[in-house]
Amino acid sequence: QTLTAIGIRYLIETFPTAGPAMNPMLGTVWYIFAYGEYPQHAGHYFTYWVASCAGALLASCLYVVYAGGTIFGKTLPIGPIKGEEKAAPESKKKK
Repeated sequence: QTLTAIGIRYLIETFPTAGPAMNPMLGTVWYIFAYGEYPQHAGHYFTYWVASCAGALLASCLYVVYAGGTIFGKTLPIGPIKGEEKAAPESKKKK
């Protein structure tokens, strides 16, 4: 655990604007930790908050198209792509 914590701390200090953040909240908190203030540029919020939420919505829609179901209580007009596997045709036996 100590080595992992040291590695993460190193990444935060080396790359303070992004760090190893995969979570929008972590990206914002690490920025605040590094600079002592909230990010002033819109690019930070677009990258960590808007793009993350838009990506989650797109992934949800693509999954509904693939597997079927509903999104926000509505069924999409396309899909599902995933279907039951078709059984192989039975060979005709000579009698």
